[in-house]
Amino acid sequence: MQTSCPPLRFRLLLVLSILLAGARVFASSPIATPPPLLLISLDGFRADYCDLYPAETSHLRALRSDGASAAALISVYPSNTFPNHYSIVTGLYPAHHGIINNDFFDPARGEFFHYNRAAISGDGTWWGGEPIWVTAIKQGRRSACAFWPGSDAAIQGIRPTFWHPYDYSIPFEKRLDELLSWLSDAPAQRPAVTTFYLEETNSVGHRFGPHSPEIRGAVKLLDERVGMIVDRLRQAGIAANIIVVSDHGMTECTPQQVVLFDDYFDLKKVQIDFSETAAGLRPLAGADAAAVFASVSRMPHVHAYHGDAMPPRFHLTANPRIPPIWLVPDEGWCIMSRENFTKYQSHFDRGQHGYDPALPSMHALLIAHGPSIRPGVRIPAVANIHLYNLMCAATGLKPAANDGDDRLVRAFLR
Repeated sequence: MQTSCPPLRFRLLLVLSILLAGARVFASSPIATPPPLLLISLDGFRADYCDLYPAETSHLRALRSDGASAAALISVYPSNTFPNHYSIVTGLYPAHHGIINNDFFDPARGEFFHYNRAAISGDGTWWGGEPIWVTAIKQGRRSACAFWPGSDAAIQGIRPTFWHPYDYSIPFEKRLDELLSWLSDAPAQRPAVTTFYLEETNSVGHRFGPHSPEIRGAVKLLDERVGMIVDRLRQAGIAANIIVVSDHGMTECTPQQVVLFDDYFDLKKVQIDFSETAAGLRPLAGADAAAVFASVSRMPHVHAYHGDAMPPRFHLTANPRIPPIWLVPDEGWCIMSRENFTKYQSHFDRGQHGYDPALPSMHALLIAHGPSIRPGVRIPAVANIHLYNLMCAATGLKPAANDGDDRLVRAFLR
């Protein structure tokens, strides 16, 4: 017996009802939350430390081998801690986020910014741009900062969900336990992005230099701590994307490579905004600015620039915090007053940074590893302003306006 087919209208209604039912099931299913992102900074960890000290960097080398990395992370200028940490999390050059150095002067406010004075660095009105922990909060996600320059401040009136004032006396083990407690929350409650800061290669590099036995020990210590973080996450079953960075490198210095301001101008006629591995000068009222510039242009091992005519590669333009005269010393040279040199000569830093980011000694570290990261990727050196877009893409956040592009997104993400 032959069976007749259902009418066309009936068949169309049946297909439509199946599609609508499927849509309802899909809409009621939870959307997968991206893996949490953990951004780890190893302050002052040079790009080549893993190769200079292979026996001391087994954990970092394993992450590099199994994940994605760059030959170097290129710092913004000046290659100092605060401008670079903040460029990493905003994707902005210092002239655009406003933190043009560790210390600087703001003529509009008539005040100095000092990185090591909590009442100042913790004032959110100094900080421009949008760090990724604020991006997360503004988009309904959580964020956490176990120390990071800027995380002490309410930027745009917003703080991370979890944060602490900077206090490096807190033992690493206690900070690690807290990190795990944050990331052990249910996916919808845990931070989308967490920053974690480790300092020792910076302080030891300053005191003893980048080729000293002491820096070998500091490199080993931080490698072991990164290994502890990875092991604890694995034991807890937390599949996190981990990005390990540094803010700058380190180069050798000696007390014999110092140029003194006093030999070239009257210190009573010039305000020194900052000095040592970069110097900013503001001729005071009544001073002959042209004569001051002519004098400092004669300094040996120093390049003098007008603040509105910095080399384009430094991206320092159109910000009133940039002083009228900016001095860039050669690698390993410092500029300071005779008073400061006398004060610090007995314990002069054997390692320094802040120099031209093009110098290999200033190059920093970049390693990425995790479920969203393509394994076995090795790319050439890349500027740190591109990290913000990578982190936003990995966490499903829409980035705020920034100076970077998607080159790391295309290179690193699966």
